Amino acid sequence: MASSDGVIGLRPRLAGVAGFLDRFLLPLVLVVAGLGVVLPEPGRRLDGGGAILITLAVLVFCTGSSVAFADIRGMRAAAGRMALVLAASTVILPLLAWLASRLVSGAALRGGVLAAGVAPVEVASVALTGMAGGEVVVVAAGLLIASTLLTVLLAGPILGLLGAHSAVSQLGLLSTLALVVALPLIAGCAMRTLDPFGGRERSLIEVIGMASLLVLLWEISSELRLHASDGRVAVALLVFLAGAGALGWLLARGAPQGQRTAVILPTTMRDFAVAAGIAASAFGIAAAAPLGIYGVMVLVFGAIAVNASKRA
Repeated sequence: MASSDGVIGLRPRLAGVAGFLDRFLLPLVLVVAGLGVVLPEPGRRLDGGGAILITLAVLVFCTGSSVAFADIRGMRAAAGRMALVLAASTVILPLLAWLASRLVSGAALRGGVLAAGVAPVEVASVALTGMAGGEVVVVAAGLLIASTLLTVLLAGPILGLLGAHSAVSQLGLLSTLALVVALPLIAGCAMRTLDPFGGRERSLIEVIGMASLLVLLWEISSELRLHASDGRVAVALLVFLAGAGALGWLLARGAPQGQRTAVILPTTMRDFAVAAGIAASAFGIAAAAPLGIYGVMVLVFGAIAVNASKRA
């Protein structure tokens, strides 16, 4: 009985922690990114042991656990627009990233920018879409799942078509993405569908998900080595982000009001965590550095978009 009472008493505390992380996500992102840059050695030691991929797998599992397989069946009503968004983003975003990568020099930095173009929908965009009042399950979560699977299948071939000379084979990249992205995503969805804990684990999963997002940003930021060239990297990523935002706005035209935010945010915000995993696997750990800058950019963009939508 005492053990049961302890668990019951812990759940409100976890819910409070999850709420705190949710409310203060933007300042936490800035603080964590700054810590990674100022105190990089711990993060670099962890990265050398493959910590980025492990943290990414945890984050993807937590994301998958927010969507049941039954939710996927409910996406049929928006299937046409989702197919259009997926097709356009799969083709156009890698080209935008390739163009933006021309603004920087060095194979590693270019590889980092290219990785953003083949990354799936940003995990945080689903939560931010909900905050903005968009249709989360129907569109945003569907785009997240479908784009993640497309990334697993197509990231290697697309990078090859764009002339990227990766350090691993396309088969090696595919297997890495399958292990750290596809399998954790499916496992998370399976847990939500089977619901073995009756939903009692939701607050814990939310805390772990937010914490893993911040840890991943810290690990990636630790790879940043501030040079004059970082200004050009930031400009290149900002150009990519602006192009993705314009694409999202175009794809959202004519959509029902509730779906517009659910199209714009997922199209614009690509998952910096998965992109970092791709960059580290394909081009070496140094290629993950630009994704620290990009991660801050997309989360700041998402927070601004939510505030703007609430005022509209």
